[in-house]
Amino acid sequence: MASIRFRLRQRYWAWAAPRQIRAYLRAAEEPRLQIGTGPNPLPGWLNTTLTPFQPGTIFLDARRHFPIPAASFAFIFGEHVIEHLEFDEAALMLEECFRVLQPGGRLRLATPDLAQIIALYTRPDATPQQAYIRWIMDTFRSHIGEYNPAHAINQSFHGWRHKFIYDAATLRQALEKAGFRHIQRYEPGESEHESLRGIEQHGELVSNDAAMRYETMVYEAQKP
Repeated sequence: MASIRFRLRQRYWAWAAPRQIRAYLRAAEEPRLQIGTGPNPLPGWLNTTLTPFQPGTIFLDARRHFPIPAASFAFIFGEHVIEHLEFDEAALMLEECFRVLQPGGRLRLATPDLAQIIALYTRPDATPQQAYIRWIMDTFRSHIGEYNPAHAINQSFHGWRHKFIYDAATLRQALEKAGFRHIQRYEPGESEHESLRGIEQHGELVSNDAAMRYETMVYEAQKP
């Protein structure tokens, strides 16, 4: 019964979303789209998510074509969302981001860095890796009873239902294939654009900003 009610809700959310998007675009001076909002709605943004239970969020399935007109947004932001999609699903998401961005518009993605995750195994005695492993094991796998890099890596993949974790080269290639140019890496919170500065909140949500900075890479890319 609960699953039936949820599917009915999803149908309603999907039906209502195009109208909500149109209303936002009519009112926004600088349209900004957040994909995979979760519990981090940003003021002034169109905050979208697969389960819009939180006030101020609307439904958007990033695995499908967006019900959004082309060239609608100046900025798009996705924090720790692309890794929850299969590689082919993410490719479609990037194509849709490119389509709905205005010329000169920018996409900002924050996602785990595969190189940092692999370093938990190849360099487990280094101080940053030790700190991350201890946090993972203490917070999510304390029943194991040891600080084990294999468990930490598996938490980073299956423990959080990640489907594809990118390294820098693979993410850059995916962005280029979707049509983006001027692809640049930033530290979390940093950007040359005020609208994209200081918007990452995942570290606060998990109460460990240092851990999120260890694992996270941030890229911006521009639509020509």
